[in-house]
Amino acid sequence: MGIIRWDSKYEVNVKKIDRQHRKIVDILNKLYDLQENAADQRKIEKIFEDLRAYITTHFKTEEAYLKEIECVEFDQQKKEHNAFIDTVCSYQREYFKEKPLALINLFNYVWDWFANHILTVDKKCMTNQGSAR
Repeated sequence: MGIIRWDSKYEVNVKKIDRQHRKIVDILNKLYDLQENAADQRKIEKIFEDLRAYITTHFKTEEAYLKEIECVEFDQQKKEHNAFIDTVCSYQREYFKEKPLALINLFNYVWDWFANHILTVDKKCMTNQGSAR
């Protein structure tokens, strides 16, 4: 079921990246649903892995596109992406140290960062490109 509803305001007008952003929202919703039943350790571990792997893939795609369009903020974007992945990994380590609150904190962190990043940084670089890739 999830808690996050996709909104067109998150679209950056690059089809492949918009699809990937939607997929990240889907993964976050799965994570949210699982936090209700924290006893399902295997599913939670899988969601952590899926989230980290998919975000890494997404950032590679996004960074390749940013290079292609010669986004002047590319270096800053890459730094933010790397810091984000490091933080997600940190929450994952905390969770596995028997700290279930890390699951809720991870969800909140990822959604806050993700929504803010799309609405400010991504939109600034991408929406003015007129691409519908």
